[in-house]
Amino acid sequence: MWVLRTVEADDAATLTIRLLPGSMKTIGRGQTADFTLDRGLLSRLHCRIINTDGRLEVEDLDSTNGTFVNDQQVKRKVLAAGDTLRIGRVELKVTEEKAEG
Repeated sequence: MWVLRTVEADDAATLTIRLLPGSMKTIGRGQTADFTLDRGLLSRLHCRIINTDGRLEVEDLDSTNGTFVNDQQVKRKVLAAGDTLRIGRVELKVTEEKAEG
C-alpha cells in the first residue's frame, strides 16, 4: 500500500492518504475531490493519484499552480518511495508500506 503524508512541523495537522492497489483518487480544494484540502494555491481538482500494479503515479489535472515531484514540475510522473509531491503549499512524502504476512 502506498502512503502520502504531509510534511509539517505540527503533528496534529499531519494528513495521511493511503492508496490501496487499484485505486484512483483526486486531490483538490473542491468538494468533488476525493481528498479535499483547504490550503493555499490548490485548484478545485488539482491532481489525480493512481495506484495500479504496485506502481504509484501522479497526474496534474490542469491545475493553475502546477504539480511538482522533487521540485520539478510534472504533467504525469511515476512516484517512488522517498519522493516529495508538492501541490500548492502542501508537501506530501511518498512511502510504501509492505503487507505483513
